[in-house]
Amino acid sequence: MKKIPGTLYHVGIMSSRDDNFNLNIWYRNQIIFEKTRLLEEEITDSIQQFFETKNLIIPRNRIEWIIKEELKELTPTADISFVESTVSEMLEEFQHTTTNNMKKIILMGLSNAGKTCIYERVFEGKKPWELIHQTATKGISYKDYEIGQMTKPMIWDLGGQKQYLDEYHGPLRKNIFRKASILLYVVDVTDYERFDNARIELEWSANQMFSYNPDAKINVFLHKVDLIHDKESVVSHIKNVFSKNISHDINYHLTSIFDESLFKAWSEIIRVISPKSIFINTILNQLKNQKGVKDALVIERTSGLACGSTIEEIEEDIVIGMISLLIVTIEKVTKNMKLERFREFKLKTDSNSILITDVNQDLILVIILSPEVSNSNLLEEIEDAGGLVTQQLKKLWIE
Repeated sequence: MKKIPGTLYHVGIMSSRDDNFNLNIWYRNQIIFEKTRLLEEEITDSIQQFFETKNLIIPRNRIEWIIKEELKELTPTADISFVESTVSEMLEEFQHTTTNNMKKIILMGLSNAGKTCIYERVFEGKKPWELIHQTATKGISYKDYEIGQMTKPMIWDLGGQKQYLDEYHGPLRKNIFRKASILLYVVDVTDYERFDNARIELEWSANQMFSYNPDAKINVFLHKVDLIHDKESVVSHIKNVFSKNISHDINYHLTSIFDESLFKAWSEIIRVISPKSIFINTILNQLKNQKGVKDALVIERTSGLACGSTIEEIEEDIVIGMISLLIVTIEKVTKNMKLERFREFKLKTDSNSILITDVNQDLILVIILSPEVSNSNLLEEIEDAGGLVTQQLKKLWIE
C-alpha cells in the first residue's frame, strides 16, 4: 500500500485469480473506494477519476509511479489462492465446531512481531529456546485449544508479511473478522522504524473488529519488552500514539517469552471470554472475606492459566507464573514417587502460607494466607471455607 505524496490517501493494488487487478483507495485508514477485475492499463484512469470526484488534481506521472511500485510487490496468484482456501477451510471448521464456549481470537501484527510464539509458549508448553528460531507464518494459521470446561479459544494467526496484509484488507476481511470476540494485536517494541506501520494496521484492524462485533475487545501485546532499556518511556510513547485514533478501550500487556507475563496476559483474556469467570471471581471474592485469607486464585491445570483471581494486577503475573510452576513441580514429584494425585498441599514461608487444593481434573484452588494465620483453629476455618468453595467450583464447572 503506497501513500499519495502530499495527501492522506493510500493506494493498494492486488492481483486476482483471473490475471486482473483489484484496487483499493484508503483515507485515514478506511477503505473509501474499491474496484475489482481491472486491466493494468485501467488502473491509472480509475485512480484519476476517483480523485477528480474529490476535486483533487494528482499528476498522472505520480500516479503511474505509485502503480509501478505497487505492482513490484504484488502477491503471486498462487499465494492468494492458498490464503483464500485456508480461510474457507477455517470458516467451515468454525461453523461445524462452534459452541457457546468457543471464542474466535484474531491474532495480528507485522511480520516478526512474535505472534505465533505468544500462544505456543502458553498453550503448547514450548520453552523460550524452542521459540527463538520460529519460522514465519505463511498466510493464516488456525489453532484451537480447550481450557477445561472454561472456554475453547480458536486462534486465527494472521501472517504479518505485506502480501498477506494486503489480502486481509480485501474481500477476505469479512470472513476474517466476522464473529470474532478478541483482537490480539502484537507490537514488537524493538522495531522502532515500523511503529507507524504497526499503528496503521492496528487502527484498521480495530475498525474492522468493531464494524462486525461492537462488543469485541482489543488487546495489544507490547512484546519483547525484555530487550529494551528505557521500558517506561517506550511503552508510554506507544500507548499514547497507538490509542490516539481508536475511540474504544485498549487493554495493553507488556510481554516476553522469557518470563510469566504471557501467562498473566492470557489469563486476563480467557477470563474475559468465559462467562464462568464472573461466577468464579464472585466465589473467590467471598472466600477473600474469610479472616486470614489474603488472596485466592483458581488455576487451570493443563495451561497454567488463572481462571479467576483476587490478586492485584501489578502482582498477578509473578504470582500466577510462580504458582503454576509450583503446581507442575508438585505433580511431577507425586508422579515420580508413584503417589496418588495430591488432595491438599501446604507451604509455609517467613511471611505467608499457601494452601493448594485439588478441585477436579481441570482445576486447582490456591489460597494465600495472611501472616496472622498461626493458630490451628483459624487454619481449620479457612480449610473448611476452602472445602465449600471447592464444592461450588465443581458444581459450576459441570453446569
